[in-house]
Amino acid sequence: MKKTYTVNIGGFVFSIDEDAFNKLDKYLNELKRHLKNNPGSTEIIEDIEGRIAELFKENLKDRKEVISLDDVEKVIDILGKPGDIGEESEENAQGEKIRDGRVKRLYRDTDDRMIGGVCSGLGYYFNLDSTWVRIAFAITILLSGVSVVAYLILWIVVPPANTITEKIEMRGDPVNLSNIEKTVKEEMNKVKTEFEDFVEKIKNYFKKK
Repeated sequence: MKKTYTVNIGGFVFSIDEDAFNKLDKYLNELKRHLKNNPGSTEIIEDIEGRIAELFKENLKDRKEVISLDDVEKVIDILGKPGDIGEESEENAQGEKIRDGRVKRLYRDTDDRMIGGVCSGLGYYFNLDSTWVRIAFAITILLSGVSVVAYLILWIVVPPANTITEKIEMRGDPVNLSNIEKTVKEEMNKVKTEFEDFVEKIKNYFKKK
């Protein structure tokens, strides 16, 4: 009889058998070693663990089962190996096909929004520049006003892309190690730039005094 462990992954508790635990533990340790000198490694690992938890929940669904070695290997196949980080993999090529086929999830893009991020989200979904989507909404508002109602409905119905996984899915990219790392770095650079801009504005304000 195999031993069973209780583990907390991405804030969710799972039961996992010994073989699966050893495989997952080795995988996560390899990731940590690979990302050791990488800025934002803590955030990247947290988001990867969150994605692992999502995949485990999808595999188990309503079945009350223990995570098996097969489940862990499926997750690793989806996410990729630590050495894939920072490289263009075959999965990325597949991701391009997914975008072309419009098999992606619709979210509101709250990082590039003028009101609720609906237009930017639609732009990602239909592979259009968000500016053109905004222009289309503006024109229909002037002509009929119907788009105001449509916008409000979409604002209520369409969820915002808050997590790293959701932002990657919004773009139609595969949620793998490389894209998680890339998105986390983009988020960190954005925060850094915004902070530097804020500091510069404060400096300019006091210079005028």
